[in-house]
Amino acid sequence: MPFAAYRAPVSLAPAHEAAALPAHVPLAVQTRGDLVESVHYGSIAATAADGRLAWAAGDATNAVYPRSALKPLQAVALVRAGLAVPDELLALAAASHSGSPAHREGALRILRLHGLDATSLENTADLPYGASEREAWLRAGCAADKLCQNCSGKHAAMAAVCALNGWQVKGYLDPRHPLQQLVTKTVAELTGEEPSEWSTDGCGTPLPAVSLAGMARAYG
Repeated sequence: MPFAAYRAPVSLAPAHEAAALPAHVPLAVQTRGDLVESVHYGSIAATAADGRLAWAAGDATNAVYPRSALKPLQAVALVRAGLAVPDELLALAAASHSGSPAHREGALRILRLHGLDATSLENTADLPYGASEREAWLRAGCAADKLCQNCSGKHAAMAAVCALNGWQVKGYLDPRHPLQQLVTKTVAELTGEEPSEWSTDGCGTPLPAVSLAGMARAYG
């Protein structure tokens, strides 16, 4: 006989009533035949050479956590503090990586150039980010490792800058540490705004919230 399962009403109220949703706009539409299958919302910001917001779509002033998009800004702070490494290692410090042997060895090179080793890293341990790299790592019977984490190049450079400046390496992720104070100052300078909120990134680094317009200004 026909059976109808009872389902309790589902509340569609936002989990966090106080959080205002950003005013994103449709940026891309995917169709299948004559029907719209999905609409992808977002925001865009473009700045002029002088840092002025020249064009925007959606909400370019809403605060966001840039996550790994902050790495180049953090790298600027590190270079200003004396980091001087070959270009390929600077690129590793300013980017995420897949955890390949070359990437892990690159992070180690940054550390060793400054009298440090992998024990100086304070980022979270992880498996390699790249699918093939992760599979090879697991097949070798290896566990999560700090050098494999996709931000280890940045963390190696942060520890190196601490050694260069005579700052305590241990605790370099503390927001009160001179290194993080320098990074905060640099992010504010490059984006043209003070971070409105703070959190912690997946790798353990202090994470400021800035606007999309601010990030466009920094990259410009």
